[in-house]
Amino acid sequence: MAADYHVHIENGPYTIEWLKKFINSGLSKGLVEIGISEHGHRFKEGFEVYKSNGFRREWIKTYMDQSIEDYVELIKEAKQMALPVKLGIEADYFPEKEKEIKDFLATYPWDFIIGSVHWIDDWGIDLEESIEEWHRRDVDEVYLEYFNIIEKMAKTGLFDIIGHIDLVKIFGFRPNYKVFEKIERNIEEISKTGIVIEVSTAGLRKPVGEIYPSKEIMGMIKEYNIPIVVNSDAHMPQDVARDFDKAYAYVKSYGINTLYYFEGRKKLPYNI
Repeated sequence: MAADYHVHIENGPYTIEWLKKFINSGLSKGLVEIGISEHGHRFKEGFEVYKSNGFRREWIKTYMDQSIEDYVELIKEAKQMALPVKLGIEADYFPEKEKEIKDFLATYPWDFIIGSVHWIDDWGIDLEESIEEWHRRDVDEVYLEYFNIIEKMAKTGLFDIIGHIDLVKIFGFRPNYKVFEKIERNIEEISKTGIVIEVSTAGLRKPVGEIYPSKEIMGMIKEYNIPIVVNSDAHMPQDVARDFDKAYAYVKSYGINTLYYFEGRKKLPYNI
Protein backbone atom coordinates (compact mmCIF):
# COMPACT_ATOMS: atom_id res chain seq x y z
CA MET A 1 0.00 0.00 0.00
CA ALA A 2 1.77 3.13 -1.17
CA ALA A 3 1.38 6.31 -3.19
CA ASP A 4 3.56 8.83 -5.01
CA TYR A 5 2.13 12.36 -4.99
CA HIS A 6 4.85 14.31 -6.78
CA VAL A 7 4.60 13.39 -10.45
CA HIS A 8 4.88 15.73 -13.46
CA ILE A 9 3.49 14.80 -16.88
CA GLU A 10 4.64 18.00 -18.59
CA ASN A 11 7.07 16.26 -20.95
CA GLY A 12 4.21 14.86 -23.03
CA PRO A 13 0.69 15.73 -24.13
CA TYR A 14 -2.26 16.06 -21.79
CA THR A 15 -3.80 12.78 -22.91
CA ILE A 16 -5.08 9.69 -21.13
CA GLU A 17 -2.57 7.59 -23.08
CA TRP A 18 0.40 9.58 -21.76
CA LEU A 19 -1.02 9.68 -18.25
CA LYS A 20 -1.48 5.90 -18.22
CA LYS A 21 2.25 5.42 -18.76
CA PHE A 22 2.88 7.06 -15.39
CA ILE A 23 0.05 5.19 -13.68
CA ASN A 24 1.17 1.83 -15.03
CA SER A 25 4.76 2.50 -14.00
CA GLY A 26 3.59 3.19 -10.47
CA LEU A 27 1.33 0.17 -10.31
CA SER A 28 4.15 -2.06 -11.53
CA LYS A 29 6.21 -0.90 -8.53
CA GLY A 30 3.51 -1.63 -5.98
CA LEU A 31 1.75 1.71 -5.73
CA VAL A 32 -2.01 1.84 -5.35
CA GLU A 33 -2.30 5.37 -6.76
CA ILE A 34 -0.30 8.35 -7.99
CA GLY A 35 -0.87 12.06 -7.64
CA ILE A 36 -0.13 14.35 -10.56
CA SER A 37 1.30 17.69 -9.46
CA GLU A 38 2.09 19.86 -12.45
CA HIS A 39 4.23 22.93 -11.88
CA GLY A 40 2.21 26.08 -11.39
CA HIS A 41 4.59 27.97 -13.66
CA ARG A 42 3.35 25.96 -16.64
CA PHE A 43 -0.07 27.61 -16.52
CA LYS A 44 -0.95 30.95 -18.07
CA GLU A 45 -3.52 31.52 -15.35
CA GLY A 46 -0.68 31.74 -12.80
CA PHE A 47 1.10 34.71 -14.34
CA GLU A 48 0.24 37.10 -11.49
CA VAL A 49 1.86 34.70 -9.03
CA TYR A 50 5.11 34.26 -10.92
CA LYS A 51 5.67 37.61 -12.59
CA SER A 52 8.57 39.83 -11.53
CA ASN A 53 10.47 42.78 -12.92
CA GLY A 54 13.58 40.76 -13.72
CA PHE A 55 14.91 37.35 -14.67
CA ARG A 56 11.98 35.34 -13.33
CA ARG A 57 9.56 37.16 -15.63
CA GLU A 58 11.65 36.25 -18.67
CA TRP A 59 12.20 32.68 -17.47
CA ILE A 60 8.51 31.87 -17.04
CA LYS A 61 7.72 33.15 -20.52
CA THR A 62 9.49 30.08 -21.92
CA TYR A 63 7.42 27.67 -19.80
CA MET A 64 4.01 29.25 -19.22
CA ASP A 65 2.28 27.76 -22.26
CA GLN A 66 -0.45 25.51 -20.83
CA SER A 67 -4.00 26.03 -19.57
CA ILE A 68 -4.79 24.83 -16.07
CA GLU A 69 -8.32 24.07 -17.25
CA ASP A 70 -7.01 21.46 -19.70
CA TYR A 71 -4.90 19.88 -17.00
CA VAL A 72 -7.70 19.68 -14.45
CA GLU A 73 -10.12 18.27 -17.03
CA LEU A 74 -7.63 15.52 -17.93
CA ILE A 75 -7.33 14.33 -14.33
CA LYS A 76 -11.09 14.56 -13.81
CA GLU A 77 -11.58 12.42 -16.91
CA ALA A 78 -9.08 9.88 -15.60
CA LYS A 79 -10.92 9.71 -12.30
CA GLN A 80 -14.21 9.12 -14.12
CA MET A 81 -12.49 6.17 -15.82
CA ALA A 82 -11.63 4.85 -12.33
CA LEU A 83 -7.90 5.29 -12.91
CA PRO A 84 -5.99 5.46 -9.60
CA VAL A 85 -4.95 9.09 -9.82
CA LYS A 86 -5.27 12.20 -7.65
CA LEU A 87 -5.33 15.85 -8.68
CA GLY A 88 -2.55 18.00 -7.32
CA ILE A 89 -0.31 20.91 -8.19
CA GLU A 90 3.16 22.06 -7.20
CA ALA A 91 2.84 25.77 -6.61
CA ASP A 92 5.74 28.09 -5.86
CA TYR A 93 5.53 30.28 -2.80
CA PHE A 94 6.61 33.90 -2.95
CA PRO A 95 6.36 36.03 0.20
CA GLU A 96 3.76 38.80 -0.15
CA LYS A 97 2.03 36.91 -3.00
CA GLU A 98 -0.41 35.00 -0.80
CA LYS A 99 -3.49 36.61 -2.32
CA GLU A 100 -2.38 35.91 -5.87
CA ILE A 101 -1.59 32.28 -4.98
CA LYS A 102 -4.96 31.83 -3.29
CA ASP A 103 -6.81 33.34 -6.25
CA PHE A 104 -4.87 31.13 -8.69
CA LEU A 105 -5.67 27.89 -6.87
CA ALA A 106 -9.05 28.55 -5.28
CA THR A 107 -11.50 27.28 -7.89
CA TYR A 108 -10.15 23.79 -8.56
CA PRO A 109 -10.97 20.48 -6.81
CA TRP A 110 -7.47 19.64 -5.58
CA ASP A 111 -6.72 16.49 -3.66
CA PHE A 112 -3.48 18.06 -2.46
CA ILE A 113 -1.32 21.14 -3.03
CA ILE A 114 2.46 20.97 -2.80
CA GLY A 115 4.17 24.21 -1.84
CA SER A 116 7.76 24.67 -2.91
CA VAL A 117 10.42 27.35 -2.82
CA HIS A 118 12.55 27.50 -5.96
CA TRP A 119 13.20 31.25 -5.91
CA ILE A 120 14.74 33.75 -3.52
CA ASP A 121 13.55 37.04 -4.97
CA ASP A 122 14.60 36.86 -8.63
CA TRP A 123 17.19 34.10 -8.17
CA GLY A 124 16.25 30.55 -9.17
CA ILE A 125 18.30 28.63 -6.61
CA ASP A 126 18.04 25.29 -8.44
CA LEU A 127 18.60 26.56 -11.98
CA GLU A 128 21.84 25.51 -13.64
CA GLU A 129 21.90 28.79 -15.56
CA SER A 130 21.95 30.65 -12.23
CA ILE A 131 24.52 28.52 -10.41
CA GLU A 132 27.17 31.26 -10.52
CA GLU A 133 25.04 33.25 -8.10
CA TRP A 134 25.89 30.67 -5.45
CA HIS A 135 29.54 31.73 -5.70
CA ARG A 136 28.59 35.35 -5.04
CA ARG A 137 26.45 34.60 -1.99
CA ASP A 138 27.11 33.74 1.65
CA VAL A 139 25.87 30.14 1.81
CA ASP A 140 24.90 30.41 5.47
CA GLU A 141 22.76 33.45 4.75
CA VAL A 142 21.12 31.73 1.77
CA TYR A 143 20.10 28.77 3.94
CA LEU A 144 18.71 31.02 6.66
CA GLU A 145 16.69 33.10 4.20
CA TYR A 146 15.45 30.00 2.39
CA PHE A 147 14.18 28.30 5.55
CA ASN A 148 12.57 31.51 6.76
CA ILE A 149 10.59 31.51 3.51
CA ILE A 150 9.71 27.83 3.97
CA GLU A 151 8.37 28.62 7.44
CA LYS A 152 6.29 31.52 6.11
CA MET A 153 4.91 29.24 3.41
CA ALA A 154 3.84 26.59 5.91
CA LYS A 155 2.06 29.19 8.03
CA THR A 156 -0.10 30.50 5.18
CA GLY A 157 -2.38 27.44 5.26
CA LEU A 158 -2.43 27.44 1.46
CA PHE A 159 -0.49 24.20 1.09
CA ASP A 160 -0.78 20.58 2.22
CA ILE A 161 2.75 19.33 1.56
CA ILE A 162 6.16 21.00 1.62
CA GLY A 163 8.05 19.84 -1.47
CA HIS A 164 11.75 18.91 -1.26
CA ILE A 165 12.19 20.94 1.91
CA ASP A 166 15.96 21.35 1.53
CA LEU A 167 16.12 21.86 -2.23
CA VAL A 168 18.62 24.58 -1.33
CA LYS A 169 21.32 21.88 -1.10
CA ILE A 170 20.81 20.76 -4.73
CA PHE A 171 24.26 21.76 -5.98
CA GLY A 172 26.08 20.61 -2.87
CA PHE A 173 26.60 23.98 -1.21
CA ARG A 174 26.48 23.38 2.55
CA PRO A 175 26.17 25.76 5.48
CA ASN A 176 28.16 25.86 8.67
CA TYR A 177 26.79 23.20 10.99
CA LYS A 178 25.68 25.84 13.51
CA VAL A 179 23.20 27.13 10.93
CA PHE A 180 21.10 24.03 11.62
CA GLU A 181 20.52 25.29 15.17
CA LYS A 182 18.61 28.23 13.66
CA ILE A 183 16.91 26.05 11.06
CA GLU A 184 15.59 23.91 13.90
CA ARG A 185 13.56 26.91 15.06
CA ASN A 186 11.98 27.03 11.60
CA ILE A 187 11.18 23.32 11.75
CA GLU A 188 9.68 23.69 15.23
CA GLU A 189 7.38 26.45 13.95
CA ILE A 190 6.46 24.39 10.89
CA SER A 191 5.47 21.50 13.19
CA LYS A 192 2.71 23.68 14.66
CA THR A 193 0.94 24.11 11.31
CA GLY A 194 0.00 20.48 10.60
CA ILE A 195 1.55 20.57 7.15
CA VAL A 196 3.14 17.39 5.75
CA ILE A 197 6.80 17.30 4.72
CA GLU A 198 7.87 15.42 1.62
CA VAL A 199 10.74 12.95 1.69
CA SER A 200 11.88 13.04 -1.92
CA THR A 201 14.04 10.61 -3.85
CA ALA A 202 14.65 13.28 -6.49
CA GLY A 203 17.78 14.40 -4.68
CA LEU A 204 19.41 11.10 -5.58
CA ARG A 205 19.15 12.16 -9.24
CA LYS A 206 20.55 15.65 -8.64
CA PRO A 207 24.16 16.85 -8.20
CA VAL A 208 23.86 16.58 -4.40
CA GLY A 209 23.21 12.84 -4.77
CA GLU A 210 21.12 12.32 -1.64
CA ILE A 211 17.50 12.19 -0.54
CA TYR A 212 15.67 15.34 0.50
CA PRO A 213 15.74 16.11 3.43
CA SER A 214 19.20 15.76 4.95
CA LYS A 215 19.87 13.69 8.04
CA GLU A 216 19.97 16.85 10.15
CA ILE A 217 16.48 17.90 9.09
CA MET A 218 15.12 14.37 9.14
CA GLY A 219 16.11 14.19 12.80
CA MET A 220 14.14 17.38 13.44
CA ILE A 221 11.11 15.98 11.63
CA LYS A 222 11.21 13.00 13.98
CA GLU A 223 11.80 15.19 17.04
CA TYR A 224 8.79 17.40 16.31
CA ASN A 225 6.58 14.55 15.07
CA ILE A 226 5.87 16.09 11.66
CA PRO A 227 3.86 13.92 9.23
CA ILE A 228 5.60 12.89 6.01
CA VAL A 229 4.98 11.46 2.56
CA VAL A 230 7.50 9.79 0.26
CA ASN A 231 7.54 11.15 -3.29
CA SER A 232 9.68 10.85 -6.41
CA ASP A 233 9.27 14.18 -8.24
CA ALA A 234 9.11 12.09 -11.41
CA HIS A 235 9.11 13.87 -14.77
CA MET A 236 9.12 10.66 -16.84
CA PRO A 237 7.16 7.41 -16.37
CA GLN A 238 10.19 5.34 -15.40
CA ASP A 239 10.91 7.64 -12.45
CA VAL A 240 7.58 7.14 -10.68
CA ALA A 241 8.34 5.59 -7.26
CA ARG A 242 12.01 5.49 -8.18
CA ASP A 243 14.27 4.55 -5.24
CA PHE A 244 11.32 4.21 -2.88
CA ASP A 245 13.04 1.23 -1.26
CA LYS A 246 15.86 3.55 -0.21
CA ALA A 247 13.43 6.21 0.99
CA TYR A 248 11.40 3.74 3.05
CA ALA A 249 14.57 2.41 4.67
CA TYR A 250 15.65 5.99 5.35
CA VAL A 251 12.45 7.04 7.12
CA LYS A 252 12.19 3.76 9.00
CA SER A 253 15.70 4.32 10.37
CA TYR A 254 14.16 7.26 12.25
CA GLY A 255 11.36 5.11 13.61
CA ILE A 256 8.81 6.53 11.18
CA ASN A 257 6.38 3.98 9.75
CA THR A 258 3.36 6.11 8.83
CA LEU A 259 2.78 7.91 5.53
CA TYR A 260 -0.36 9.56 4.17
CA TYR A 261 -2.81 9.36 1.31
CA PHE A 262 -4.57 12.53 0.21
CA GLU A 263 -8.11 13.07 -0.99
CA GLY A 264 -9.97 16.36 -1.14
CA ARG A 265 -7.06 17.99 0.72
CA LYS A 266 -7.52 15.63 3.67
CA LYS A 267 -4.74 13.27 4.71
CA LEU A 268 -5.34 9.62 5.59
CA PRO A 269 -2.63 7.57 7.30
CA TYR A 270 -1.22 4.24 6.16
CA ASN A 271 1.70 2.14 7.34
CA ILE A 272 4.77 1.03 5.41
